[in-house]
Amino acid sequence: MKIKSFFPALFFTIFVYSIVLFFYYDASQNSAINQAQIRTQDLLRHIKAGRKFFREDQRDTLKKIAHMDTYKKDIFLPEIYSYPYISTQMNVYYNELRQKENLPAINISFAAINPKNIINKATEEEIKLIEKFNSGKLNFYKKVIDTEKGKYLYFAQPADRMDEKCLKCHGYPKDAPRSIIKMYGNQQGFYHKNGELNAFVKVLLPLDKYFEEAQKLFWTIAISSFIILIVIMVLLRLFVTKKRKDSKKFQTVIDTLDEMILVKSNCDIQSVNKSLRKFFGIKNISEFKKRNKCLSHYFIEAKGHLSLDLTNITDNLIETLKNTEKTKRVVQMKNYKGEICTLAIKIDKLEDEDNQHVIVLSDITKLQQRAEKFKKRANIDALTGVYGRSKFDELYHSEFSRSTRYLNPLTIIFIDIDHFKIINDTHGHDVGDEILKVFAKLISSNRREFDIFARWGGEEFILMLPQTNINDGYKLGEKIRKTIASYEFDKAASLTCSIGLSMLNKGDTKETLIKRADNALYKAKTTGRNKTIIEI
Repeated sequence: MKIKSFFPALFFTIFVYSIVLFFYYDASQNSAINQAQIRTQDLLRHIKAGRKFFREDQRDTLKKIAHMDTYKKDIFLPEIYSYPYISTQMNVYYNELRQKENLPAINISFAAINPKNIINKATEEEIKLIEKFNSGKLNFYKKVIDTEKGKYLYFAQPADRMDEKCLKCHGYPKDAPRSIIKMYGNQQGFYHKNGELNAFVKVLLPLDKYFEEAQKLFWTIAISSFIILIVIMVLLRLFVTKKRKDSKKFQTVIDTLDEMILVKSNCDIQSVNKSLRKFFGIKNISEFKKRNKCLSHYFIEAKGHLSLDLTNITDNLIETLKNTEKTKRVVQMKNYKGEICTLAIKIDKLEDEDNQHVIVLSDITKLQQRAEKFKKRANIDALTGVYGRSKFDELYHSEFSRSTRYLNPLTIIFIDIDHFKIINDTHGHDVGDEILKVFAKLISSNRREFDIFARWGGEEFILMLPQTNINDGYKLGEKIRKTIASYEFDKAASLTCSIGLSMLNKGDTKETLIKRADNALYKAKTTGRNKTIIEI
């Protein structure tokens, strides 16, 4: 290859590479959507399993009880008979589990042309979708929608067609249990026919996490592979023209790169760069050869990391590595300090050279550690170790929306240390900080696992209690207040706290609920402290 033709070839390669990256980015986005679809379909399988249990086990059992005259035949309980009710309730519990893991909710609901519960009434657009399901034109429907919370996958799948069992409650009002008529009336949800399809189940699944992972993967692979591409191009050029260049110039080039590079044939290690020598704490290639004749002898066997034998590099080994997912092309090695490092690995055969290969290792350990560190800092209050206000706001927004949509109870509690300024002025801020830590631990040990606890600011803390009414919230508040009052702090001896709480009401906004709880706290502080006040 001539020098004049090398640079045009390099720029052409970069241009083609950029085009490939563009198509790969689009493919990664579609992959994220498809993963979300698979997740949604899997979730629907759980719902269908619940329905099968209801129809084939639970209902027959209740009928047997009815024949035994121990249960009224004409009674209807949605917790037992209603598939939509059971499904949505299962979804509520499912999202509570996701909330414990700081994951956004996956919302399931139903749309029907003629539902018993008006909440499930289909819109005009959804009615058209039901018609397509009914005609067999669609087996499922999906689209990506933009919301204030981010991008969501809207996935719809038709419900089962009406059969004889369904018509016992959805046929004629005269045939339905009287309690259904009492609960829903005799106007909605009746007069369906056998074989009719008039409803579908829909899922709103947040895509931000999938897109975030796809973009993270895309940019990691793009940057790493681009750097590796440049490295390989430089090395190829050097080896093509090595008859006119000495080994010293070659060594100078690879020593300037941050990536660790090793060039070897099947019989011998021919060159290692400065980064690799620094990693192992060696001065030259001879010292490296004395320790081990092959780089793979340093590889540590670990789950999720490759275990390669590089003694004899074959075309089959290179092809196998290329066919491995890019995120799994990683190995682990110890550096000269004994620290275990994670490295991305790339192997290629040098052109115009027999049995010579270049191995490129990129240290990604610090990138992984930094990402985890930043993520933790963003969510946790540095002093007390509980959630910070920004993380609470994020969780509160999600839980408030869910509670208002499904009419679930939600209680907010504000907790404030009484006379905390006096403690700081008397004992100093170091003692005050220690008291805040112990105070937070006492509250954490008395709350439920699914309650959200955060530091609101200064000596003020906040608790969010999902699925909790005002009476149960008051009991918890009193329990916390008494626990604090009876605890002996090291230097401050005893402390008290004031508590204000309120529960979600119809027509509330996120701000009005918080404001009422804050007002209750203010009343507790101004009417003697060391008390729990409710504002409805």
